[in-house]
Amino acid sequence: MASNIRNERFIRFENDNSKYIAEIDCDTPADLPQPRAGWLMGSIAHVISTGDFYELNSSGEWVNQTGEAS
Repeated sequence: MASNIRNERFIRFENDNSKYIAEIDCDTPADLPQPRAGWLMGSIAHVISTGDFYELNSSGEWVNQTGEAS
């Protein structure tokens, strides 16, 4: 599994927990990481092999933003 967290930008504290927007790079769609505690909806992942971008939804699922199935 090859993924890299490029950035985690602090957004706010919520119930004494830090909340972040994450930016991730990964080799393939299978390498999309499980969201960490504190990652917010809107975090993004770039899949290098396909050029697709994924965005984290409020259910903690990565959604392909190119509109194509990978």
